[in-house]
Parts: sequence; structure tokens; C-alpha cells
Amino acid sequence: MKLFKLTYGLMAASMLALASCDLNEYPEFDDADAFIAFTSSTASVGEESGSLEIPVLLTSKSGMTATAEIEVVADAEGTTAFEGTDYTIENKTLSFSGLEGATQKIKINIVDNDVFSGNKTFKIRLKDGGSVKLGAAKTCTITIQDNEHPLAFILGTYGASADSYFSSRGHFDWDITITRDDNDISKVWIGNLDPYFAVNGYNVSRNCNIFYGVVNDEKTQILVPAGQKLGYENTELAAFVAADPDEDETEGDNVVIDIQDNGNTLVITNAWGIYDDGWWNLFRGPITLRKK
Repeated sequence: MKLFKLTYGLMAASMLALASCDLNEYPEFDDADAFIAFTSSTASVGEESGSLEIPVLLTSKSGMTATAEIEVVADAEGTTAFEGTDYTIENKTLSFSGLEGATQKIKINIVDNDVFSGNKTFKIRLKDGGSVKLGAAKTCTITIQDNEHPLAFILGTYGASADSYFSSRGHFDWDITITRDDNDISKVWIGNLDPYFAVNGYNVSRNCNIFYGVVNDEKTQILVPAGQKLGYENTELAAFVAADPDEDETEGDNVVIDIQDNGNTLVITNAWGIYDDGWWNLFRGPITLRKK
């Protein structure tokens, strides 16, 4: 059995996480350096959501007045969503005025086709900023996520509550997210599975603490392979074959999550945790997750 000891250096990890969360001040620009750009180069929306707003920012010191035009990149590689069929765009002209009006939004209406056809993508771009130049982020790729996905019933946010195996770790109440994989309809991504790292800033927004799971054909279980890296140093996911490692210390190949109540309840059946050369955290099973 692996030695059940906490990894020391948690304070340093916490300090690093907190430092990473410090807010950066936005730089100021002279009007000669002003530009218009998308705030993000990608966006996604569920087909059932109805609409999506894409922010566009005019960065200037004084709050300039300007107009920008956008267009669909009809010949973009990988385009599978088409204007008029899968979406419509309400406004292709954006008017900026003053500091309060420095951010404008493109509203896109999404068409739900009520059949499973997979995720679809398209690209829009800024084509004219008038007297203001365009920034580097001139294009935005948008993904419409199909809500008829066969695993849609388990996608979403789940509330979790558990006591750590180590009394010094204490009790956790936190949220776990289940999202679809863009390419494999049997795979999901489980975000913020470990609560200690999640509350210290090591979460999906930093591209860590997210693990893939595979749903069985009967859609009754999610199997999350052990050994996946958390994203901090050499930490990785570990699993046991029993609910209590004190009773059976055998290591398992997967963290097993039972799907119950039509996806409204998930149960992590056996013990699992995060390990490198010692245990960062460990939980006994079963742990119940309830959909929010």
C-alpha cells in the first residue's frame, strides 16, 4: 500500500495559486495606438441557448467614437455552420462612443434543428474599423454545440460534498462540471474533480484539474482512467477498487462514476485521490454529486 502521507509544500502551492489570480491592470493607450479587436478568438454556445453575444472592444485612452463592420468568413476551413440555416446575425455594424461604450456586442441567433448532427463551427471577422485600426484578434471562431448530443443528459454542473480521508484537509463543498468532447460522442470532460486544487486556483480556467471519462454503451457509468495528470507538477489521478482504502488497498484502473436518476445524480463509488510522491488528497467512496 502506498504510504498515506500529505505532500508538503502545500503552502508554496497555495501562494503560487493566489499569485496567479492577481488582477492585471489594463495598459493605457494613446489614441494613435487605439485599435478594435475581439476579446476572445473563440466562443461556444449550446444549440438550445437561442443566442450568443460576442464582445468587441475599442481600446483607447480617451474613449473614441468609431464604427466597425463584421462579416462571416464564408470560405473558412472547417466551416460546418451556415448563415440563414444554423444561425443569423442581428448586427454587423458596431458603433463605439466614449469609455462606457468601448465594448459592443455582436448578437447571433442560434437555430435549433432538433436532430443530432454534431457540433458545428463558423468564423466571423472584423473587416473595417474606419479611422481606427484593427487589432491582432480580427477573427473569432464560433462553435454551436449540438444539444441533441447522446450524452446531453449528464452534461452540466454538479454540486459535491465530501470529507477528505486526511482530517487535516477537512470538509469540501464544491462544483464539478461535465462537458462534452468535440470529437468523440462517448467521451466527456470532468472539470474540478479535486476540490483542494480547485479552491486554490488550479482549475479548468488554468487548463488543469480536468480529466476525460468514457461513458459505457449502456450509459450507466463514466470510467475515468487513473494516471491522468492534474496539471500541477507530477500530480495525477489515482483510484482504488474499494470504497475504503483501509479495507482494500488495491489500486484501480479507473475512477468509477455511476449515472443515476437520468443523469441528475452521479455517484463516485470507490476511493480516489490525487498523488505524486505522496497523497495530496484522498476521498472514500461513495460520494454523491447532484445536478444543479
